[in-house]
Amino acid sequence: MLEDKFKRADLFLLLLYLLISAIIIFRVNVEGTGYTTPDSVAYLNAAQNLTDGYGFYETDTMGNKTRLFTKWPVGYPTLIFLTTSISGLDVFWASKTLNLLLLAGIFLFLRCICHSYSFVLASICCSYTLLEVYSFTWSEAPFLLLLLLLAHLVLQVYKGIAVHRNATFIYLVCLGLFLLRYAGIFSLGVPIILCIYFRLNKNHKPAKIFFITSILTTLSVAGYLIINHKLSGFATGLDRMETETESGVHFLLMSLKGLFNEFLIIREYRPQNQPDYLLYITALIQLAVITFITFKVKRHYNFWQELRQNNFSMICIGLALLYLAAIVAMRLVSHFDALDYRLLAPFSFPFLIGLVYALVSLPDKHKDIIQAKYALFTFFLLSLFLNLPKKFILQQLQQIL
Repeated sequence: MLEDKFKRADLFLLLLYLLISAIIIFRVNVEGTGYTTPDSVAYLNAAQNLTDGYGFYETDTMGNKTRLFTKWPVGYPTLIFLTTSISGLDVFWASKTLNLLLLAGIFLFLRCICHSYSFVLASICCSYTLLEVYSFTWSEAPFLLLLLLLAHLVLQVYKGIAVHRNATFIYLVCLGLFLLRYAGIFSLGVPIILCIYFRLNKNHKPAKIFFITSILTTLSVAGYLIINHKLSGFATGLDRMETETESGVHFLLMSLKGLFNEFLIIREYRPQNQPDYLLYITALIQLAVITFITFKVKRHYNFWQELRQNNFSMICIGLALLYLAAIVAMRLVSHFDALDYRLLAPFSFPFLIGLVYALVSLPDKHKDIIQAKYALFTFFLLSLFLNLPKKFILQQLQQIL
């Protein structure tokens, strides 16, 4: 019985991965830009220059390689370079292949932590935010996988499992997060928090281990930033400290809009697109699904109590909130991009993983609980299909008809 359940879960998980991958490839092919932005072009140029043997350089509009690649960390173009070296693909398709491989890594990880309902957890990747992230050539794609690995390592340490080894892995993952995005510096807080936690609980040996881990992580990050400063004149490649930023009210409204959109699973709110009837309909469907799940679960469990008792869920939510606090603090003093789905995906993804993991961890003792899990899976599938390139499909149908 249990073996059949696992086989069914594996089948659903594999089919879901193939479906998402096919839709991402379809989206990339029909989108005029190939889901690239100026940042994407910079990553691809750096990867191409690595492939051509020039090193970490950007290519300007004249084709000159005079500017070192310091505006962003070197991690993501290095991953693209490795993918193109192994696969033989050009850097553009290597980046898209890399995204699909990273997505597969997330699916396999979720299978390891919750085999029987891994497909429900993985269906989170059907949300608008994550489909965008894994369609674009952005460093957020590997960043999200490392966040999950970090949450798992923290859980192992919390349980007292192989603390020395996992402390080493935490150091490497935190460094990896920083090498993918400068915002990954937020992860410095993880070994520091673990050190304080063990210190307060008078568990001195792990406290000492994570004190050393904190120092090593800080020194590694500082070393990278010092080298950057010597090469470019700025720690992060350019002057990011703006003399003027938005007013407090405007910043608050921008932040609230970004957070609101992160919890609109299927379609984001855009003031310029109103009235957006599809948004209204999908928001009502989302509300109905949440109400249905709440009603089903509440009949047998106190969900919030179950959530608080689920260590992995709480660690994921804690990481999400730590990242959110860091990115908001950075945005307060530096006028970079608005807080949209790209910058907020590393918040919403682990946050949703935490919530959904708590749901799928509930025992299948009652039919209501099983129905709640499948209702959520069905809702995310709806999100996947509604995020197909609808205009392109309609145009093709009109030509046929």
